[in-house]
Amino acid sequence: MFNKFSIFNFQFSIIIIALSAIMIACSSDDSDDSGDDPAVPAQRTVIAFFDGNNNLSSELREDIVEMENGSKSLSSTTNLIIFANIRGDSAYVAEVVNGKKKKVRMWPKNFISTNPDNMLSVMQWIVEKYPAYEYGIIFGGHGTGSMVNIDEKNDTIPTTLHPAYAYGWDYNNNSTQTPRWWITSQTLATVISHLPHMKFIFFDCCLMQDINVACQLRKYTDYLIAPVCETPAKGAPYESIVPILSTSDPEEMCDKLLTIYRNNSSICISALRSYAVDNLQLTATRALGEIHANLEANSDVISYDNVIYYYRDNPSDPTSPPALYDLKSFLYEQNKKGNLCDATYQAFLDALGQCVFSSRMATQWVQNSNIRFTDFSVTDDNYGALSITRKAIEE
Repeated sequence: MFNKFSIFNFQFSIIIIALSAIMIACSSDDSDDSGDDPAVPAQRTVIAFFDGNNNLSSELREDIVEMENGSKSLSSTTNLIIFANIRGDSAYVAEVVNGKKKKVRMWPKNFISTNPDNMLSVMQWIVEKYPAYEYGIIFGGHGTGSMVNIDEKNDTIPTTLHPAYAYGWDYNNNSTQTPRWWITSQTLATVISHLPHMKFIFFDCCLMQDINVACQLRKYTDYLIAPVCETPAKGAPYESIVPILSTSDPEEMCDKLLTIYRNNSSICISALRSYAVDNLQLTATRALGEIHANLEANSDVISYDNVIYYYRDNPSDPTSPPALYDLKSFLYEQNKKGNLCDATYQAFLDALGQCVFSSRMATQWVQNSNIRFTDFSVTDDNYGALSITRKAIEE
């Protein structure tokens, strides 16, 4: 026989059990919907996007080891997150902290990292998982600046009709190394436009500091860092570069990066301010228009004598005509020849100085095919650390 007290106890126990069940259910729902608590934003997240599904696979593996070593001296305020698609391996994202790499997501071996949808999904996932007040991207792999045309290589957007300003390449673990999947800089810009605005983009790739590439990317990053010439396969010395990636002043970081890279390799490399690209493009266009008008008036043709160049149409043929020139060097020679007036040239120099705020130069460098350029001199007077194609000059 129950008394009032026992009935009360029984009812109270039922209420406690019911409340506990509700709390457990709520807790389970929260876990399923949101996972872990949102991460506290870092000051900066740096994404190293390494496309090594090609003949740079060994070098990019070494670069990752260098990054691990460099991370021992990286400030805890900075996230270093690597995406790597290395030939023979599954693509993965890894966080690198205090000398250790921890893989946090994997993709199958047939993952094409230069496909824009794939690239965007990877980067959006990283941004969501590693929030920060600032973001930067390092691209490792092959680069061609404005050199590759759609007709010559397979692009990830095959219907694009414009010249391909390319980054890549990814051949999807095909032993024949074909097709080679590139991504154009205009497509790359579209990908980056869906991400938070970048503090910097660093191309550790050949030939990417090109005025056309800069125009494509200028809206989506504050600073663009890239070599003007071809780079050694080993790439940047990341063990020394990674510790400076947390430098609060981005221009100081850029300057340090250029010094470290140039001290390690004989390359031409520069950093530019994106906000100044439009004015530089305007003054360069005016200068080229004046040159063409004067040449036409004098029934003359463009001379490229003594102009610094970075690439040939056929890189294995030393008699092949150059295809990629230093923009300042070309205008410098035209000014000397009288085809460009002092005022127009000075306006260009002023715009160039505002845009390209830091650069390092080499007096000689070696092309991929081991052809060393020796038919011009590189000096402070004629070196601008920004390239332009012959096609763009002559259009």
